[in-house]
Amino acid sequence: MDSIYNTILHEYALINDSTPSIDLFDLNYFNSRIDSLKSVFPQGGNSPFTHTFAGLGAECASISEVLLALSLDFEPSKVIYDSPCKTREDIRIALDTGVVMNLDNEWEMEMVDEALATDGSDLDIDSLSIGLRINPLVGGGNIDILNTSTKASKFGLPLREDTEEKILNLYQKYKWLNGIHIHVGSQGVPLNLFVDATKAELEKSAPELFDNKRRVITEFGRSLALKAGKTLTRVHFIKDWIPEIRPIIQTNVGVNQFVRETYLPKVWTHRITLLDSKGNLKSKQEDQGVTYDIAGPLCFQGDYLKSRVHLPKAEKGDVLVLHDTGAYCMSMYSRYNSIIPSVVYGIEVLPNGELSIECFKEKETPEETLAIWGSKSPRKISLK
Repeated sequence: MDSIYNTILHEYALINDSTPSIDLFDLNYFNSRIDSLKSVFPQGGNSPFTHTFAGLGAECASISEVLLALSLDFEPSKVIYDSPCKTREDIRIALDTGVVMNLDNEWEMEMVDEALATDGSDLDIDSLSIGLRINPLVGGGNIDILNTSTKASKFGLPLREDTEEKILNLYQKYKWLNGIHIHVGSQGVPLNLFVDATKAELEKSAPELFDNKRRVITEFGRSLALKAGKTLTRVHFIKDWIPEIRPIIQTNVGVNQFVRETYLPKVWTHRITLLDSKGNLKSKQEDQGVTYDIAGPLCFQGDYLKSRVHLPKAEKGDVLVLHDTGAYCMSMYSRYNSIIPSVVYGIEVLPNGELSIECFKEKETPEETLAIWGSKSPRKISLK
């Protein structure tokens, strides 16, 4: 990556006074992850586990993400809509577009049934893929806010001995209901929870799962994208006035882009390395370096990317590299303080050795960033 950093920072000067931070997405790494995933799942009709990623699919947590996936030419049959809180309009759009939809509860089932009864005459009901999210209650991992299979989970309907018949009755009542969605958690969840949950269900009716009549869909989003991303941000200045206090590196990204890392630093963190202004990696001997606190640009004292970070001696104009930022960073961007988000570039080393750089997300204008706050001329609401 050293030569790539040099090209980006020195030759192209993509970090500058007007653009103090950028995100990089490594397409070589990302594509290799996809190829690796595809190789695990055999292709053709001989396996019930032909994987949706063979043609790439998209799992979506909101109807806006569904529309984004469709606008990027994902096949509707490979777009999975999993929001736990859908409106009637959301459901109508999902039905009209033909995406796979997983319902969270009995009220969503009622809304689907109502939509099909009133506006479903133009739909081929037999072709719909609609599932119900089941919580198998297999327990949680060591990150509480990511545990989705405990008794207190907000997701899906709990599957226990006293609820099994109720759930089966829902499938009897709604003939269009033809799928099951299970997600027991992510990060901090030991492998045995996934294995135990699968094993418990397979033991009941395993032979029926291998008759080539069922489609199995799974999602590896974070594991594909996380390590493909890096965030580069300039050392704006270094504050070092009080000897007994660690020097503070001021940067242009903080809780605006790294929400989890700022509020829950013991759970989420990133490796950080330091480059000089030309993209050369700065190094330190074992007895050298400085321990810094790295602060973001927002107007509250808790806005720290990371504390007690041991780095080579930093200088104004150096560049910090935050690694593994390809997931749950830019997508969680906060508009608090109306800070303009980082520009996003895709980078790829071509077969001939040349570096290809594409701008995936252009720099926003101040007007675009401020659009979240609405119009300066509010729309008047009146009764007709």
